[in-house]
Amino acid sequence: MTDEPSPDSRTRRTRLATRRRRSRVVGVVVLIVVVAAAVGTATALRSGDGPAPVSSKHALGTTVDPTTPPDGTSNVLAPPRRISHSDPLRLWIGGDSLAGSFGPALGQIAGATGVVDATVDYKVSSGLADNGVRDWYEHAQEAMANDDPDAVVFIIGTNDTSIIDSQGSTSDGEPAWQVDYREKIDRMMETFVGGARHRTVFWLGPPTLGDDTLDLGASELGPIMRQEAAKFAPDVQYVNTYRLFSDTEGNYSESLPDAQGNLVQMRISDGIHFTVAGAQYLANAVWKLLDKRWDISAQAHPSTPIAYTIAPGSNDYVPGVGEYRPSVSYTSSGTTVPSSATDTTGANEPSTTASSTRTTTRSTKPLTTTPPTKPPPVTTPRTTPRPPPKTPTA
Repeated sequence: MTDEPSPDSRTRRTRLATRRRRSRVVGVVVLIVVVAAAVGTATALRSGDGPAPVSSKHALGTTVDPTTPPDGTSNVLAPPRRISHSDPLRLWIGGDSLAGSFGPALGQIAGATGVVDATVDYKVSSGLADNGVRDWYEHAQEAMANDDPDAVVFIIGTNDTSIIDSQGSTSDGEPAWQVDYREKIDRMMETFVGGARHRTVFWLGPPTLGDDTLDLGASELGPIMRQEAAKFAPDVQYVNTYRLFSDTEGNYSESLPDAQGNLVQMRISDGIHFTVAGAQYLANAVWKLLDKRWDISAQAHPSTPIAYTIAPGSNDYVPGVGEYRPSVSYTSSGTTVPSSATDTTGANEPSTTASSTRTTTRSTKPLTTTPPTKPPPVTTPRTTPRPPPKTPTA
């Protein structure tokens, strides 16, 4: 005869069984939560979600990669269209007097391929801060509508250096000149990109300048341009012209070493404008970016080169190069282009925080120079009318 369990024993066993069932249920629930979390993490990683959105408030001196949109979304450029001699890449090169020497150099390099039709549109002493010499926003709208280029190269800022610290601050503590200048840059970039047109835009800031005060301005404008270009990435890429024309210590240098280590004069005596060699030097750097983007060399037809065009309204004289429509032969400058300069991240841009510690008296030195004693040869402008651009497809 077996002993019957007492009521108290049965109650204890029941309670233990209930606890075991609860423990198993909790364990299963925890396991499900862990698995779900792991799946969610893996899905997020596979989806390529970028970093958290960047604040719209800019901080000068911050390194921004202009090939990465500020909202962290995809930055893949659309494949470029095929180009040919009969349907060439339409290239528009604009800006201040530096574009007047560098533009023809780039136009001749590109035109020598036979598949690029370049227009050089420059105005000496012009800038974005003051519309007195040229209203660049209005002019750019007209140029984009009339020429409808596929690619834009724009250099500006040398004549805007005097606006630094020219006004007070906003309620947020940001210099007032920066707010206004950023808005003008944004309008220009938006016009160049053309919305759904998605033009390729290479925006060049001012180079180093021989005058300390002007150079201080150039060093502060460059990072602002780079930050604004990041808003329009990947269509707009900032080219670090300041770094390109700096010496090994990041300062202004009239001469730079060539591939053999020989110094070549890149800037004229005014400390602002390019020599013919300096113009070619910058053209070589920008050409590499254009060629990479559009695969131009692979589609070239050099037996039928295309002459570049100087746009109406450009000046009759270019400081450092000579008369209207300067001739810059397509030959290698023999200079070594620093990879950091053509890398559009602008990582080597001078820090505006550091530069602000420089104490100089603002110069009133005009951005002009005397003509060279021996001007270079003059080319003949193209007289045949440019064929109307084809209607772009979406």
